[in-house]
Amino acid sequence: MAVAEEALKVCETLEKILKGTFGPNGHDVMLNSSSGEILITNNGALILRSLNLENPIGRTIVNKIVSFSSISGDGATSFVLLLSSILREAVSITGMRDNFDPTETLSIHRGKTLAALSRAFYKLESSLLEHEVVVSVLNGIAITTDLEAEDSSLIKKRMIRLLITTLNGKFPTSLVSNFVELLYQVVMETWKSSAISLQDALLHVIDEFGQICVEVPGVPISSSHLKPGVIIPRGFSIEQQGVPKTSQEFMFVVMNCSFDFLGPQTSSSIQIKDETSLGLSVEWKRNQVKKVITMFNEHKIKLILSSENVPDFALHFCRQYGIAVVSSIPQEYVRYICKCTGILAINDVGVVNLSELFVGKGVSCDLHTIGHHRFVHLELDLSNCKFSPCSILLCSPAQGLCRQCYIVLHHALKCIKMSFSEDGKKLLFVPGAGACELALSFSLKKISNSVKDSNLSLALEILSSALRAIPRFLHQNSFSMSHPKENFIHCLNEMERSLKDDGLLLGIDSKTGKSVDPQECEIFEPLQGKHLLWQSVLQCTSQLLRTDKLIGVRKIDNGV
Repeated sequence: MAVAEEALKVCETLEKILKGTFGPNGHDVMLNSSSGEILITNNGALILRSLNLENPIGRTIVNKIVSFSSISGDGATSFVLLLSSILREAVSITGMRDNFDPTETLSIHRGKTLAALSRAFYKLESSLLEHEVVVSVLNGIAITTDLEAEDSSLIKKRMIRLLITTLNGKFPTSLVSNFVELLYQVVMETWKSSAISLQDALLHVIDEFGQICVEVPGVPISSSHLKPGVIIPRGFSIEQQGVPKTSQEFMFVVMNCSFDFLGPQTSSSIQIKDETSLGLSVEWKRNQVKKVITMFNEHKIKLILSSENVPDFALHFCRQYGIAVVSSIPQEYVRYICKCTGILAINDVGVVNLSELFVGKGVSCDLHTIGHHRFVHLELDLSNCKFSPCSILLCSPAQGLCRQCYIVLHHALKCIKMSFSEDGKKLLFVPGAGACELALSFSLKKISNSVKDSNLSLALEILSSALRAIPRFLHQNSFSMSHPKENFIHCLNEMERSLKDDGLLLGIDSKTGKSVDPQECEIFEPLQGKHLLWQSVLQCTSQLLRTDKLIGVRKIDNGV
């Protein structure tokens, strides 16, 4: 039983840290890490990752929350608020916080009560949540956008509104609009330039976001912009700063190997008897490299992109033939360029037959400078690409802030991912502003009265009560203190009456604390994201309640 109480203490500590950051009007938290790095953010997942918890229960809870957030893109703070509320109710029911000495009989009774609740929450998550709630409640309030039937303007409008809801409170309003437009353009350009579905295009952008979004610290954040093509965080290795623009495309190759292809594959020692033999060996190697560069020139190759360092004598021949070189490119960029163009990287220049499978086509390649940073900007021939690549240059005054912005934008894309239906043909949203949680809370309250299983009925009541924590903290973090009459109980009664009498689902305005129609204000959240949140919270609750003991195990030194 002590595990449940310890878990509640951990959750209440996390709740105290995060509750003030909740919602678009939430405050930031300043964290000073052990390395001396200062972190200022209201991103729940980022804050939790920065905590160095020694408590094993705390680490378990944080790991589950971070794991959920890495899939859904958002909801870490909501997870903490819901879990705290559920555990608080469960511990209160068992009387574990009462100030009297527990007897053995009472302790056994409490253990059985927690175990019964654990089974009830498991049943709720595994069966009742799926059938009774998702079908009857979520699908009843869902806003559906058919990707095949609807026009592109409605798809754009709904996606942009979801991104705005996700990013509100993370950046100033002017920056939110800029970042939303950048993310939308990246996804739509990838989709429209390929034969894949919108869902697959989005998944591609999420998977390759490390190469699509290039961090540029030391530059004002308002300078962030979109560039067509691929931005490579390297400079040119020779004086020729790019490929001269012409009316026709140019050819390039991607090398995933070194020009020292004739050396042994394992560590070896070579003994050269005299200086003449050394000279002949070096000359022979130069001739072999020249043969490869000459072959590139014969195939009209104008650009070499290499993941390895290119030796000086290879650069010398490239200068002679007017071939630009970019060396030491990170492996992930090599893979990304090959994926965009559909070509193969050269893994062994000694045996390669330079067919069209190894040759890509570009329209321009030059040096792009922003602030004191220099990048290689490669624009590809789109007629030979699987999709049109484009890059976000993400600017920020400091490296740490740049990394935080990157994480927030990446998570925003994951929120869009969670709005797709299982077949990927529809976008499914639910009203935000706490309205969805209230609709579920009211529904669970009704269902609990008709359930014969007393433990399951109790679990339904606990979850119904816990769900109201979401709109309550939205109200608490608003400017509602300037409107004493507009307290949360008043708003809750008004929203319940509106849903019962008029069928109108209301939420909480995060700025005023008053009730508001989220559909009219276009405050949307992903349906699958909500469902995953509730499932994950119930799974975590069930596991914590059925854990009876915490045993510490340490390694014993044999010499002791």
